[in-house]
Amino acid sequence: MVAASQATVDVIVLAGSDAAAARLCVERVLASPNATAFEVTVLIDADADVDIPVSDPRMTLLRERGTDAATRVNRAIARHEDRDVVLLQPYARVSGDWLDRLAAQVIASGAGVVVPFTDAVGSAVYAGASEAPTDDAVDVDTLDAVFARVNRGESASATVLDVPCLYVTRECLAAIGPLRGFEGDDGRATGIDFAWRARERGFGTRIAGDVFVGSSAAGERATALDRHPAASALMNLYSPEVLRHRNESADFRRLAGRVDLARLAASPRPAILFIAHAWGGGIRRHMDDLTHLLRERADVLYLEPVDAVTVKLRAPLCNPAFAMWFRLPDELGALRDTLRAIGVVRLHFHHVHALPQAILQLPAACGLPYDCTLHDYYAICPQYHLADAGGHYCGEPDEAGCAACVGERPVQWGLDIRAWRAALGDLVRNAARVIAPSRDVASRIARHLPGVSIDVWPHAEPAPTPIGRVVRVVTLGNLSPEKGLRVVEQCARLVQRRGLAMMFRILGSTTEPLTQDETLSVHGSYEERSLPRLLAGERADVVFFPAQVPETYAYTLSVALAAGTPIVASALGAFPERLAGNAAARLVPWDAPAQAWIAALLDAAGVAANEPRDAVRASAALGGPPVTSAVDAVDSA
Repeated sequence: MVAASQATVDVIVLAGSDAAAARLCVERVLASPNATAFEVTVLIDADADVDIPVSDPRMTLLRERGTDAATRVNRAIARHEDRDVVLLQPYARVSGDWLDRLAAQVIASGAGVVVPFTDAVGSAVYAGASEAPTDDAVDVDTLDAVFARVNRGESASATVLDVPCLYVTRECLAAIGPLRGFEGDDGRATGIDFAWRARERGFGTRIAGDVFVGSSAAGERATALDRHPAASALMNLYSPEVLRHRNESADFRRLAGRVDLARLAASPRPAILFIAHAWGGGIRRHMDDLTHLLRERADVLYLEPVDAVTVKLRAPLCNPAFAMWFRLPDELGALRDTLRAIGVVRLHFHHVHALPQAILQLPAACGLPYDCTLHDYYAICPQYHLADAGGHYCGEPDEAGCAACVGERPVQWGLDIRAWRAALGDLVRNAARVIAPSRDVASRIARHLPGVSIDVWPHAEPAPTPIGRVVRVVTLGNLSPEKGLRVVEQCARLVQRRGLAMMFRILGSTTEPLTQDETLSVHGSYEERSLPRLLAGERADVVFFPAQVPETYAYTLSVALAAGTPIVASALGAFPERLAGNAAARLVPWDAPAQAWIAALLDAAGVAANEPRDAVRASAALGGPPVTSAVDAVDSA
C-alpha cells in the first residue's frame, strides 16, 4: 500500500439531492489545512439545484440520474485506481487537519477502514457532543481540537462502522471489490456493508480517537439505522444486532472519557463535588436546585453510590453524558487525580447512605475544604431519622439506649453506635461549614456533637409559581374506550401541551393502562353505594361523560344529576334525552376533537370566553403562545 500521507486521497461526497448540505461540506473540506493531498468528487442528482463551488482545481462535480449510491461511488472510485478513498455524507462537517490524522491512523494501525468520532447516529457517537450545537462550525472545530489533543495517535477497534465519514485504503478496496447497493440507500448502508465485509476478510476496522467529524443534519441524528430505508435489505444479510450496534469497548470508553475530562477541565468556572446517595427525594431536589442556582458561577458534579464498593462520578448540567466509575478504597487515588484534573475546588457532603466507608477519606486524599449539609440526622443516627424499630420518634435516649435501639437493626458499614458517631462526628467537626435547614435540626445535632458550629440556612428554592383556579373534570365509573377513555386521554394530553389549568380525574378504574401525572389521575374501583360520597369529596367543577357509543341509561349520570354538578356529555344515546332542559349541561358531538370537548368543559365550569387569563393560564415554560381566554387557548392548539 502506498503511504497514505504521501499519496493523493479521493474525497467523495455523496450529495444526492441535498446540494445545500453538500455545499457546506465541500467548503469545509476545501478549506481544511491538510498536508495530505486530496481531490474532491461530488456525486449529485442530475435534477438537483447546484450551488457548489467548482472553480477549485481539486473539485469535480459528477451528475447522474437513476443510479443508486453504490453505483455512483464505484464509478468515482474507479477514476483513480491507486488512491485511498474517503466517503463523506453531505451533512459531514470536517475540521482542521482531519485528513492528515485519518491517514496517520491508517499507517499506524495498518487498518483497512478507519472512521472518526461523530455526533450523528452510528457506531462511533460521542455522546457528549449533544451538549454542543455541532452545526455551528466553531463548536465542531473546538470539539475536534480536543479529540486531536487528548487522543493523538490512538484508536479503538470496532466491529461495525456507521458514520458520516469513512476512510478506506486502496488495498482494502482491491481485495473486497465494488461496494454493494441497497434499495433506498443514500450510501450509509453500503458503507456499513463494505466495512463489515472488510473486517470479515481480515482487514482492521478502527475508530480514530483523535478525529471528530460533526453533522449538520438534525434529522440524520434522530434516524436510527433500523428505521433507515435500506434497513430491511441489510437485515437480509446481517443479524438484527448489526442494526443495533454500539461500540462499548474499554478503549472506546477511554477515548471518549478523556474528551469528557478535557472539556470539564477547560471550563472557566471552578468545580464543586456534591456527595450523596443515588435516591431522589428532598436531598436530590436540594442538590438540583443548588446546581441550577450556581450554574453561572460553578460547575457541579455528583458522586453517588453504585454498589457497596463502587461510586459514580457524573456532571448533571455541564456534560450530562460524562460518567466515570471508581472502586473504593482501591481507586481512591484515581478519583482524587480525576477531581484534580477537572478542577474541583470544594467538596460538599449531602449524605453518606450506601456509599463505601472510604468516602470519608476523600477530603484528606484531595486536600480540599468541604461542607456538610444535615438533611437528616445521619451525623448521629445510623437510621438517619431518630426513629425506633416501630417507626416512631425514639426520644433521643443516651448512648446505651441508642445501642439497644440499633443493636438488632442493620447499620451501614457494620458499625456500632459509638463507632458510627465517632466516624460521622469527625466528618462533621472537620467540615469548613456545617449547614442545617432549620434551627431544630441544628439544636438536636449540637446536643450530641457539642462545639460544632452550625449555620442555619433554609433550603434555597425558586419561588413557587402562583396557581389560580384549576378546573377539575371528573368521569364516573369504569372507563373503557367505548365510554370515552381515549377522549379523556386526548383531552388531558392537549391540556398538558397547552399549559391549561385543568386536571382530569377518573373516579373509577380503566380497562387500559394510562400514564398518570398532574393532568390525569385514576382513583380506582369503588363500591357503587360509595359513589355519591366519593364524588362530593372530589369537588368536581364538571362531570364528564364522553361516551363513544349510544348509552341506554347511565346510572352514573343519575349520581351526577343529584349532585347538581355541571355536566358535559356526548350528544348520543340517552344523554340528550336525560339532560334536556338542564341549564348546567353541555352536549358535544360524540366524535368532536379534543379542542371542542375542552371548550365545552371550560364553558360548563363557568370559564367564559372573556375570562381573565389567570383563570385558565397558558404556561410560558411550555412554549405556548399568549392567550386571552380559555377558548383562545384551546383553539390555538
